[in-house]
Amino acid sequence: MRQLGLAWVVLGLGLGCSSSSDKGSAAVDPAAAEFCLDWANDVCRLAYLCVDTGAQDAAFHARYGASKDGCWEPLAKRCQSNQSGSDVFGPSCGPGKKLNTELSNACTEVLSFETCPVWMAAPSGGCEAACSTTSSSGGAGNSAGAGNSAGAGNAPGAGGSSSTGSIADFCKSLNYVLCERLFECDAALASSQYDSVAICKTVNTTQCDSGQLCPNSFDSHLAAGCLTAAKSATCTELMGAAPDSCRNACK
Repeated sequence: MRQLGLAWVVLGLGLGCSSSSDKGSAAVDPAAAEFCLDWANDVCRLAYLCVDTGAQDAAFHARYGASKDGCWEPLAKRCQSNQSGSDVFGPSCGPGKKLNTELSNACTEVLSFETCPVWMAAPSGGCEAACSTTSSSGGAGNSAGAGNSAGAGNAPGAGGSSSTGSIADFCKSLNYVLCERLFECDAALASSQYDSVAICKTVNTTQCDSGQLCPNSFDSHLAAGCLTAAKSATCTELMGAAPDSCRNACK
């Protein structure tokens, strides 16, 4: 089987695996934790896209980190806490809160396509109501649109959000994202290997349901972090070493 032309080797074709649990997020609803990672990734992408370097003052860096790479983790942790006081920013999805899937899907869908002027008017993306003490099972799809763009990296039937709920879901979602990123970053190489994104996805997900991946353990929290990292990485970063979340999601 051919290998994707990216250094982030595809799960099922040799993605390195070991695992560690995030004890600090143990009491957080797993679906909410995954949403927080997606939310933080989208907000960080927009922050560093929309705010010129010269305008990135101390207040900006206090909220969004010293760099784009250092932005998502603090924001995700903020989202995975129950915020209070004058410094609340974004969702509060800490222990005891449940994710409203309709609102969270709509929020991340909108953030994925948001323009800078719109984002700057509401930097948190209007996602504050995504988590509450009461849950919603969500509807049949996203209220933000009729479907997801090719670059969203969603596996079939994911309902608007890439899934890391199981090893097979993670394998498929990550391969979908990496196939799309390969065609985005090096269309000539991608076409020479696979002809189309669809063929790339088909070829590289054949082993995802084999039951032989991650034979010892699987960490869905790290898997979600890996997926968001794959979506936001630059083409240069995709040619380099995979982040710890990808290398440690399973073992």
